[in-house]
Parts: sequence; C-alpha cells; structure tokens
Amino acid sequence: MFNLVNKPIIFLNGKCFNNMKVKSKITQNLEGYTKNYALDLKRLLPICLVFLMSFLTFFTVEAQSEHIKSKSFNVQTIVIDAGHGGNDPGCLGSSSQEKHVCLGVALKLGKLINAYYPDVKVIYTRDKDVFVKLHERANIANRNKANLFISIHANSAQNKSAYGTETYVMGTKYTDRNLELSKRENSVILLEKDHEKNYDGYDPTSPMSNILMSLYQQEYLESSINFASKVEHQFKIRNERRSRGVRQRVLLVMYKTTMPSVLIEVGFLTNSKNQKLLKEEYGQAETAGAIFRAFVEYKSEMEGMSTSEVALKEAKAFADWEKMLVNVLKIKVGEYQAKEIDKRVKNSIDSVQKVVAKQQAVEKKSNTEKKDPKSCDVLFRVQITSSSKKIPLNSRKFKDVKDVFEYESNGIFKYAVGNCVTQKEVIELQKEVKKTVFSDAFVIAFYKQKRVSVKKAKELIASGQQ
Repeated sequence: MFNLVNKPIIFLNGKCFNNMKVKSKITQNLEGYTKNYALDLKRLLPICLVFLMSFLTFFTVEAQSEHIKSKSFNVQTIVIDAGHGGNDPGCLGSSSQEKHVCLGVALKLGKLINAYYPDVKVIYTRDKDVFVKLHERANIANRNKANLFISIHANSAQNKSAYGTETYVMGTKYTDRNLELSKRENSVILLEKDHEKNYDGYDPTSPMSNILMSLYQQEYLESSINFASKVEHQFKIRNERRSRGVRQRVLLVMYKTTMPSVLIEVGFLTNSKNQKLLKEEYGQAETAGAIFRAFVEYKSEMEGMSTSEVALKEAKAFADWEKMLVNVLKIKVGEYQAKEIDKRVKNSIDSVQKVVAKQQAVEKKSNTEKKDPKSCDVLFRVQITSSSKKIPLNSRKFKDVKDVFEYESNGIFKYAVGNCVTQKEVIELQKEVKKTVFSDAFVIAFYKQKRVSVKKAKELIASGQQ
C-alpha cells in the first residue's frame, strides 16, 4: 500500500536531488570558467609583462640620459671586472680555475691601459681572490660613472674539442646554447642570500626571466656591439686565434650597468691548448693585449678620429707590443716568441699602410666634393639613442638636437641626427652631439635609406656609388 505520509518526503527528496544536480552543474560551469580564465591569464601574463617592461624601459632610457649629462664625450673611466672569485671558482679545467685566469687577464689589461693612457681611470671590481656579488659589480661601474664596462671570463664545454673566443653583449637574440650559458653564468647568484631582492626576482632557469632582463641595456646595445666586434677582430687578426664571434644573451653582471658593457670569454679551459695558453703569463698578456688594442680603437673612434687615424693608432700600439710586454707587464719574451711578434708586426705594416693610404685617398676625395644630401645614395648620420618603445620626435629628450631621424631595426626603434655626405662632416657633427646628453653617440651609415656598416658605406663611395 502506498503511504501518503511518505509522499511529501519523497517529493522533497526529489526536489532536493534536482537542486543538487543544478548546483553541481553550476559548480562545474564555474570551475570550467575559472580554469579557462586561469589558462587565458597564464597565456596573457608573459605578454603583459613584456608590455610592462617595455613601458618601464622607456622611462629607464629617459633616466639614463639624465645620468649621462655629467659625462664628457671622452672615454675617461673604464671598469674591468674579473669574473667569479673567492668561493666561486667558475669553470674548471684539468689544472686551472676560471677565477685565477680572469684575474690575471684583468690586471694585465688595466696595466696596459694605465701605461698608454695615464689620464684614463681604471677601476677593478676585484684585484684579488674574493667573491663580489654580481649586482655590486654593476654598482661599482655606475657609482664611478664609467664609460665602458668589461667583464672577463673563461669558457667550458662538455665537448673538449671546443675552443676559441667569444664576446657577449646584453641582448635579445637567443639560441639554446646561449640560454644554457646564461643559466650557467647567472646561477652564481644562488650563492647570495638576498638574490631575489637584488635581481628583482630573477630566476636563472626561466626563459621568460631572461627575455624580460634582456630589455635592459638596449640604449647601449649598439656601442656594446661596436666594442665587442673590435675585441673579436683583434683576437682573430692580431692574435691568430679562433673567434666564435659576437653574441647576445642575458647576463646579470651587465643588466644594471648604465654604459656600454661586454663580457669576454677568452677561451675554453676544457680545451687543452686553450688552457695551456691561458694559464701562462705570456698567454694572459697576449689576451689582455688584444682587448687593449680594441680599447685603443674604440676610444679613438668614440672621440672623433677618422678611420685612417684610428688604423694608424692601433698599428702603432701593435708595433710597440714587445716593448709593452717587457716594460709594462714585466714578462720575459723568449727568442721564438720575439720572432713571432716581429713576423706579425712586419706582415701588418704593409697591410696597414695600404689600408691607411686607400682610406686617406677616399677621405680626401670625399672632403673636396660638396654634394647635396638629397642626391646622394650614401649618407652618414650620428645615432643618439634607441628604445624598445617609440619615442615621439618632439620629445623633450631631443631638445638639444635638431632634425631627429627614426628608423627601426630588429624591433628596436633607433634615433639619429644629420644627413652628412662625407665622413669628415659626420665626425664634426658627432663631436657636437657628444657635448649634449648623448655622450655615447656614434656614426652610422645608410645606402639608399637602408642601414649599412660604415665600412660598406666607404667602399660604396670609393667605387663611385655615392
């Protein structure tokens, strides 16, 4: 018999059950929305972070321009950073430690610069076997308002046949190997108790952290690449060593420096030949000499010398190399080494004289011809700054210069002034520009409105394609 008393209970239970099903469905939908929202947020987060960093970079560029107002256009102060040190040995060779090699090369480089340029202030981040935090190395350079920061390191690889030099700048071009090297060099921050605070929460293992950090130093990227290229050229041409080229990666030792900065890997300690060279005093001196001559070229160029004058100055420094080894670095030169040096110097004299003579002829011809820039395919300009975000051409940032020209390269907006037909004309303009807030300004060239190297521009002029 059907019990009517239980009927309301059954009805209520049924209703409750239906309500529970509706609730469950709503909950599932909400969970789905939450998951989708979280997923979308996770996807959007990197984009938002990059946008935010680009926004901040714009103001960083403004602040850095204010910072360099007090600097003259001369390269007056250089900071030399010997990598690793103390309880951080760096890379290990079979019978060597990176920290000792770095210190040896760094001290020799400083002595060479002091001897050749007594008016240049040389500052070391360390001059003995001690550990210095990465951020403090950058702080030393910033506090002293350095014009150039050079960090010296040595390399390693699982493949022991890997050898040669390579020079890094802070940048955004990545390969898997570059990322691994960034992790290796930057992992030293884990030795610091307060590393999260000092490096803005940077995670050495995170690709996104590396991308965000690479947005720093954009203002000085061109000048950094300029010096890095000269270093690798010296290693290859003068020292006859294998150059692995100029590369970009995120390096915490440079990300807060407010000047052109490079990190030089002077060789592989895991390679027997490289290790033997870098352990010896003579090998360290040869390495320091290459960097020194690159500095001679860079300083001369930044201070407005013509290409022929720079070539002559570098050639003289190279011709005096044996004297500098003995008199400045107090290194005994063996008979074989002396012959090798003489051979290199002799071979270089003819080639340098030919280059200088050709360049002087080009400069003389160019200086005597007055042409309308509008009718010329080759033009020289003076680059003053760059930014990952567009800067309005009427910005107060450009109040000290006229007729600012904007162009884009690899996603970076770059700004230059001038429409110069001759190199002499652009060098004079560069000198004037460097007296303003843009003390790191440098010469660039265009061919049919496309950026080319200054060397290429001169070749085009020499071949009559002005």
